[in-house]
Amino acid sequence: MQFERMESWEGLDIDDSDLKAFLKKCNSTATLIPGPAANVQAAMLNRQTDEPKSTQEFVNDIAKATFDRDFKSNPWIWAEKFIKHHGLVQDGNINNVTQLERVKSMHVLPFVACIVKECNPNGLGDMKIVVKDQSTSLSASVHNKVLLHPEFGPDIGVGAVLLLQSVGALSPFGRIYYLNITVRNIVKVFKADIGPPTEELLNASSRPVIRPNPCAENNNKDKDVGPSEKACPSRSNNKTTTTMED
Repeated sequence: MQFERMESWEGLDIDDSDLKAFLKKCNSTATLIPGPAANVQAAMLNRQTDEPKSTQEFVNDIAKATFDRDFKSNPWIWAEKFIKHHGLVQDGNINNVTQLERVKSMHVLPFVACIVKECNPNGLGDMKIVVKDQSTSLSASVHNKVLLHPEFGPDIGVGAVLLLQSVGALSPFGRIYYLNITVRNIVKVFKADIGPPTEELLNASSRPVIRPNPCAENNNKDKDVGPSEKACPSRSNNKTTTTMED
C-alpha cells in the first residue's frame, strides 16, 4: 500500500541537483539513487527527518528550486533582456514567445525560448536534446551543422538557453512530438555559464535577422505571438545585423 502511494513521485519533474541539495539537509551520508527512483528516495528521507515536511510542502519546495534554477538563471535572464532590447516579439515580452506546448496544434513554432535540460549525441553526428520552457518539456534533434557552427555549437549544452525561429515540429509516433533544429532555426544561444547581462553588453549585441512569419496574424488571434513581422530597430543605432546561415 505504501508503494502505491509513492508511485506519484515518479512523475515529478525534479532534477537530480535539487534532490541532492535536499538530501544534504536530510542525511549527509545519503546517496542519491539515479533516475526516477530518486524521487521516491527523497520522499522517504523527508519522512525520516526530525521535522518532516508535508508532501505538498516538499513538492512545492522542489518545484520552486527547479523553477528558480531554470528561469532565474543568467542564460534565461539574458534571453529575456535580449528579446526586449531588440524587440524580437510583440512588446519585447518573453511571455509572448511561442510556448512549446503549442507543438500539438502547430507544425512550425514561430519563435521559441527554451532551456536545454539533456544532451545525448546519437552517434551519427547529430544530437538528441530535451528542451524546456514554462509550459512543458520536449525532445529535439539538433543537426550536426549546428554543432559544428563556430558561433552556436560550442555553447549548446545542459543549462544553455536557445532562441529558435520557425522551428519544425515532427510527430512520427502519433502523440510523441519533437523539434527538428537546424542552423536556420537558431537565433541565439546563451551558454550555461554566461555572466549576468548588463546594459553595456546589450548595447554591444547585434540584432539577429528574424524571418517574417506568414501565420503571425492568425497566431495573434489565437493568443500565440511569433516574431514581429515589421523590422523593429534596437535601442542602439550602432549595431550591425547578424545574418543567419542556411
